Amino acid sequence: MRLAMITETFLPDINGVSKTLGQLCRGLISKGVEVDLVWPGVTDASFAGLSSWQAAGHQLPGYNTLKFGWKLPGRTKNYWRGHPPDIFYIATEGPLGLDALRYARRRKIPVITGFHTNFDQYLQHYRLGWLKKPLQAYLKAFHKASHLTLTPSYQQQQELIQQGFGEVDLLGRGVDTQLFHPDRRSLSFRKELGVAEEDLLVGYVGRLAGEKNLPLLLKSFAAIEKNHPRARLLLVGEGPWETEISKHCPSAIQVGCQQGEALANFYANLDLFLFPSLTETYGNVVAEALASGLPVVAFDRAAARELIRNGQSGWLVSLDEGESGFVNASLRMAEEEHLRLVTGRLAFQSMQQRGWEEVIERFYQLLMANLQGGRTHEYKTQPTARTPQLDRKM
Repeated sequence: MRLAMITETFLPDINGVSKTLGQLCRGLISKGVEVDLVWPGVTDASFAGLSSWQAAGHQLPGYNTLKFGWKLPGRTKNYWRGHPPDIFYIATEGPLGLDALRYARRRKIPVITGFHTNFDQYLQHYRLGWLKKPLQAYLKAFHKASHLTLTPSYQQQQELIQQGFGEVDLLGRGVDTQLFHPDRRSLSFRKELGVAEEDLLVGYVGRLAGEKNLPLLLKSFAAIEKNHPRARLLLVGEGPWETEISKHCPSAIQVGCQQGEALANFYANLDLFLFPSLTETYGNVVAEALASGLPVVAFDRAAARELIRNGQSGWLVSLDEGESGFVNASLRMAEEEHLRLVTGRLAFQSMQQRGWEEVIERFYQLLMANLQGGRTHEYKTQPTARTPQLDRKM
């Protein structure tokens, strides 16, 4: 099988989508699948067995390290004339993804799409709320034009089905339980951060931006700090909120983007993980924190809903409880050391059977099933008057 994977982000980019696609590609290549990756960046040279094609791109507004691609490179299409893909996986819905979708539909090549990011929910944080309805309509049309849309969580799957996105299935996510592990905790590592063993180190990992609900993170830590003057806040990530965080919490430790063992070391040396985001389709960092043996406070949605047993392996805050519920849960976990230790231990144990192997196998089987169906059947969703742009000739 030859798979064409189309995306706006891939390794070495540091985000949940790039990490997920990296795991899927490695797994497929190990099964003998030929993968043609098309994206607007340069793939890490250490990534073995991957045919990578760089598309022309432009910086994504608000995301300095990311680009969106314009269209499939001509040299890629020339190559595909002699080596056509058997199936497409389109991970992002930008101009590059749309061009790939048109290309595949014209040639009756099966297409699976991934719903990785709630871009429509991000708009209000960038003063673009007026675009929400048009963007929702576009996303719906985009995904309905594929054979199948895959989601990272059951909640996201149900939401897309209810919104009429066509065929939607659950793929799920895994976590590297060998890399993210509580055994990485180290007194010397904490000392390098200026944090003693008895100090309370509260952490967050992710993009430092408004769509991640960071004002609530700062509010929760401020409440903790009143009762624990030696508490410290550590943030792993980059984004436009870096200056704002320094302004409101001068003592915060900001270490920028981290990956691999360095990232795993930061997780393991935290005492409490706070994740206030309400815009995630999944939230890989929740799984990584749990696998690292951390008590997690998060809203009852996406990855947290699927991975955390409330009051046992973490603390889920309902949307009805809102900000006050999140702050109160954070305070309780901060104040009760024994509860944190027990919760962290159960969190670690709960993640030991959630590696990437089963997710990769499921992805492979879904590709094979749609490959076989796509060669003998027409697309389930035909072009309509409402979605003419999907089949416009270039």
